[in-house]
Amino acid sequence: MAEKDTPAEPSGSDESADALERVRGRASELTTRIGRLAGEIADSEERVARTYEDSARLRPHAADRLRGAAQEAREFAARERDQSRRLLGSGESDDSEDRGGGPADAP
Repeated sequence: MAEKDTPAEPSGSDESADALERVRGRASELTTRIGRLAGEIADSEERVARTYEDSARLRPHAADRLRGAAQEAREFAARERDQSRRLLGSGESDDSEDRGGGPADAP
C-alpha cells in the first residue's frame, strides 16, 4: 500500500529529455559567449594594429616590420570577426567594435 501513496518518479525518458534540454541550453549559452569573446578579440586586435601603425610613423627605421605586424593583427581580427559572426549568426559581433576606450583610440 505504501507504494501507492508515494508520488510517481519521472520515467527515464523524461529525465533524459530534461537532461538533453539542459545540455542544449548550456551549449547555446556557451556558443553565444564564445561568439561575443571572438568579437572582443577582433576589436582588441584592431586596436593593436592601430598601435603598430602609429609606432611605424614614429619609428621609420622599424616601419616595415611594424606595418607587417599591423597587417597580421588585422588579418587575425578579420578571422575572429568571421568566427564571431558564424557563432552568433548575426551582426552582433559588430556592436562592440565602436566601443573604443583603449589608449590606441586616442588621436
